[in-house]
Amino acid sequence: MVLIHNNIAGINALKAHLHSRFHIKDLGSLKYFLAFEVARSLHGLVLNKRNYCLDLISEAGILGCKHAPMPFDPFIKLHPNKGALLLDPSSFRCLIGRLLYLTYTRLDISFVVQQLSQFVSFPCEPHMQHALRIIRYLKHAPGYDLLYKSNTSLKIQAFSDSD
Repeated sequence: MVLIHNNIAGINALKAHLHSRFHIKDLGSLKYFLAFEVARSLHGLVLNKRNYCLDLISEAGILGCKHAPMPFDPFIKLHPNKGALLLDPSSFRCLIGRLLYLTYTRLDISFVVQQLSQFVSFPCEPHMQHALRIIRYLKHAPGYDLLYKSNTSLKIQAFSDSD
């Protein structure tokens, strides 16, 4: 369980209450949770998935490959039935699932991963090549992170179009 609050006395009171009901162990400040690496500084809170990304690159077996400058080629259109069907579609599905999980901190790959996720039912060889290109792109900078500044007033804005 992760407890977050700007009042340390409130957190301590909640921890004492939980400890009176259950046996809990305080692990201290949050550093790693669900593949998120968490770092705190005076500037704010930093989230990244560097280790997750490095594991993905290693498991794909492309440690020795050059990195790709972009996650996709904007001049290539993906089609459902172009190319040979993959003999083992589960490897593509697993890779897309892992890439989808990575998009929480890597917004730069969100669009192309969403495009490739449309082909998980019948993946073809070109789809797998594009997925591997994303991993080659990640190899360039696996540690991109999100900074949530501590000295900003967060304003959530939304827009809805009923049409």
